[in-house]
Amino acid sequence: MHVPTLNEAIKKAENILSQSLGGTVEIKGYTSPSRELIRKVRLIDTAKFRNELRYSDEELTQRASILGFYCLVVYLNGEPIGFDYGYNDTEDGVYFSDSAATLIERKGVGRLLGVLELLYLYEKGYSALKFTTEELDEAGRPLREIWEKQGYRTVMSYPDGAVDMALEINLGVVSERVQSNLR
Repeated sequence: MHVPTLNEAIKKAENILSQSLGGTVEIKGYTSPSRELIRKVRLIDTAKFRNELRYSDEELTQRASILGFYCLVVYLNGEPIGFDYGYNDTEDGVYFSDSAATLIERKGVGRLLGVLELLYLYEKGYSALKFTTEELDEAGRPLREIWEKQGYRTVMSYPDGAVDMALEINLGVVSERVQSNLR
């Protein structure tokens, strides 16, 4: 099984999204925070999440300073339209994917961000990816069920409806995701 490098996959994803979105797409990865990066993430975060799920600038800056921070941002015609970021989990070898959002839904932006994040983690040697989601979102979509159909397992469910999910990172998983999404 062969998987492309992250840079090769980013170029392919840019081409796919440029076609599906009808514009020029650029995807950039960041390993250190800047005021400008926090502003871009906050702009999308504010547009996509309800108040109780939004992070303040201070919270975003704090999260961006955690060891292993990595953020992918998708730009359409120079404007940020999506992000995906995370950092090292407290569990050794595990990456916590903290937040992801896209201003344009159902065009593959979020799906491709997830594949690129997974490829990055594979290249960096992480053994697993974890994140927290909701059982149901505000539109009534069964998020836990959707993620489980994609191979994630439920680690913990909370009384407030939050759900911790995890995915083992290995060559088979990464290869399958790359092959099915970056054709």
